[in-house]
Amino acid sequence: MQTLIPQQISATGRTFGRMGRVVGYGITARGLSLLLAGLLFSVPEFFHPHRLWIMLAWDGVVALLILVDAMLLVTPAKINIIRRFLHSPAIGQPVEIEYEISQLSNGIVTITVTDDLHPALIEMPRPVTLTAFPREAAKASLTVSPRERGDVELGKIYLRYKGALGLVERWAVCDCEQEIRIFPASEQGTSNTELYLMRARQIDLQKRRLRLRGIGREFESLRDYQRGDELRNISWTATARRAKLITRQFTTERSQQVWVVIDAGRLSRTAFELKHAASDPGQQDLIVTQLDQAATAALMLAQVIGSSGDKFALLTYGRAIQQQLLPGNGAPHLRIMVDLLSQTKSERSEANHLNAVSRLKNLQRRRGLVLWVTEMADSVGRPEVVTAASELVRHHLVVLVLLQHPELEALSTREPANAEEMFASTAAQEILERRRASIVKLRQQGVLVVETTPGEVGAAAITKYLEIKAQGLI
Repeated sequence: MQTLIPQQISATGRTFGRMGRVVGYGITARGLSLLLAGLLFSVPEFFHPHRLWIMLAWDGVVALLILVDAMLLVTPAKINIIRRFLHSPAIGQPVEIEYEISQLSNGIVTITVTDDLHPALIEMPRPVTLTAFPREAAKASLTVSPRERGDVELGKIYLRYKGALGLVERWAVCDCEQEIRIFPASEQGTSNTELYLMRARQIDLQKRRLRLRGIGREFESLRDYQRGDELRNISWTATARRAKLITRQFTTERSQQVWVVIDAGRLSRTAFELKHAASDPGQQDLIVTQLDQAATAALMLAQVIGSSGDKFALLTYGRAIQQQLLPGNGAPHLRIMVDLLSQTKSERSEANHLNAVSRLKNLQRRRGLVLWVTEMADSVGRPEVVTAASELVRHHLVVLVLLQHPELEALSTREPANAEEMFASTAAQEILERRRASIVKLRQQGVLVVETTPGEVGAAAITKYLEIKAQGLI
C-alpha cells in the first residue's frame, strides 16, 4: 500500500497520492434487484415443485456476474488522486477544490469522491461523482466557503466506485492528510468599486504632494556647487567626471511609516453576522468575529498604504505580543503580513495595551502613523487603552479605531416596558456615557478617534487614512 506524503500549503497547492487500503465491497442496488428478481421464479414452485432449479439457476448466474464484476474492478493501487485548491482560501470567499483522478485499468469506472474536509471549510461532506476513462484524467470540483482563519487539517479522501456492469461497489480510502492556511478576506462588504476609488484617490493625492528640495536625505538630482553647500553633499565621482564641483541635491522622504495595530484580546472574540449585498442573494450570511474583520481591515489598509508609496507594518497582541512585522513595502512584504494575520488568534483574557505600546515605541523610534483597531472595555475607572493611547500620542500620530455596537445604542434609547428593561436601559446609558467621556479626553490629548461598527471597520480606517494624507499630517 502506498500512502500520501503530507504536504503543507499556505496558498494554492495540491496533495497527490495513490489509493490506500480497501475498506470493503458491497452489492449495488442493481445487483440486489437482480438477486431479488429470482424470487419471482419461486412462484411456480407452489404448483410445480420440480421447477426449483430455475430460481437456483437464475441466482447462480447473477452471483457469477457479481463475482466477475468484482474481479474486473480496478484495484485501489492503480488509482491516483489529486486534491487541488484553485486559489488561496480566504474567510467568507468561495474557493473551488478540484479533484483529479486517473486510473490504470482497461475499463470505465464511475467514482464517487467524499472528502473529509475541516468544519471550517464545510459543515457537512458533499460527495462529487465523476467518470474515469482508462489512463485519462477525470476532474470534478467542489466549492466551499471558509468560515475561520488560520491553519486547518484536511482528512482522508473516501472513494466508492463501480465496475462496468454496475453490480458491485468497492470502497477505498486515500491517506491525503494535508494542512492548509485560511487567509483573511481581502475585501469587506463594501463594493470593489468603492475600494478602487479610494485607492485611486489616495494615489492621486500622493502624486500632487509638493516635493521640497534642500532638506531630507532622499537623493533627487545633481547640480553645480554653490557657495554655502555642505561638503558632505559633494559628489566626488561626478566632480571627477566633469572637472568641477558637483553637489547632490536631496528631497524630503516621501515614504512614511504606518503601523497597523490590532487588539486580539477578549473583546475581539465577539461574533456577529456579516450581511452580504442584496445583489448576491445566493450567498449566505457569514458569522465572523471582530478579530476576523480587523484582520480584513488590516489587509485592505496595507494595500492602500503600499499603493501610496508609504511603508506598512503590523503589530497584533493579546496578553503578549502575537505577531509583529517591521515597516516595508511591496508584494513580498504584503504576503508576509497576510500570513501573520492568518495566524493571529483571539485570547480569552483582556489584552495588555501598555505592553503593546512599550513594544511599539521600541520598534518605531521616528514619528509615524499608528492605526490602532481596538474596543474600549467598560470599566468604572480609566480604561487601560485610554492610558496607552495617551502615552503613544506623545511620539506618534495615533488613530484609534474603536468598534461600537449599534444594539447598545438601541438599548439605551428604548422605552422600557418593565423594571427589568429599565435597569438594562439605564446600564446601557451609563456605559455609553463613560465611553463618550473617555473619547473626549483622548481627542483633547491629540488622539484621532474613529467610531465604527465591525462590519465597516475597513472602509472607516481607509477613509481616515486618506484624510490624513490629504491634510499632510504625516
